[in-house]
Amino acid sequence: MTTLISHFYNEEYLLPWWLMHHVPLFDHGILINRGSTDQSVKIIRKLAPHWEIRDSIVPDFHAVEVDREVMDIENKLPGWKMVLNTTEFLVCRYGKQLFPILESLGGKMYSIRIITMVDPPGYYNDPVYALPLVNQRHHGLFPPDPHAPYIGRFIHKYKSGDYTAGRHWTTKPYQVLLHPTFVFKFSFSPWNNLMRMRKLQIGPTLSADALRYGLGAHHIFNLQELEARYLSHASVAEDLRNNPEYRALRLR
Repeated sequence: MTTLISHFYNEEYLLPWWLMHHVPLFDHGILINRGSTDQSVKIIRKLAPHWEIRDSIVPDFHAVEVDREVMDIENKLPGWKMVLNTTEFLVCRYGKQLFPILESLGGKMYSIRIITMVDPPGYYNDPVYALPLVNQRHHGLFPPDPHAPYIGRFIHKYKSGDYTAGRHWTTKPYQVLLHPTFVFKFSFSPWNNLMRMRKLQIGPTLSADALRYGLGAHHIFNLQELEARYLSHASVAEDLRNNPEYRALRLR
């Protein structure tokens, strides 16, 4: 059994691409609704009718509490598990054969390197749902030396991932996966008004407790500050097609 877990909150823009991408990769999905008021639930029921939708027990966004919620779910699941945000796409040259490869490697937990996707100003038109999003964008920030500390996403078959806040670190032993497999994180791509509004909606949902302890403060900004962050990332983004590891994914 392979299971993908994700919280969602008003993700109707990205969800069609995210679901069309991940449903063929995982046997099962558990999607946790954090109070969506848009068409997200309808989209899931249409594109992933066999996946579960659960209501979150965490009404306001709190990094520690939402991670505890996914770990409680993991505890009841067998097999390989992964937790991703709606901006994050697991991309593997081998598709669903990734899981037999992981079994053959013998480990129980792997960190998947993240490529941060960033649109150069004025380079792209808006993407279309008829094509995979991962095939419509190829600019961003490639992860650093895999042997140096960095931020990744975990895939594992422990009872729980034992994540620290944000799920980029864990108390469990793990290995960095160096096969042609990455998580594409669409942080500043597609860079249009719909994605700007998606980012701006997160800050107001932070719980008072999270704010008190500085959790999630990176989600608090206005439109001008958000655009400045985008331009800062865009100034150092590269054409990923020039990277041999990216090319090894064989994206069309």
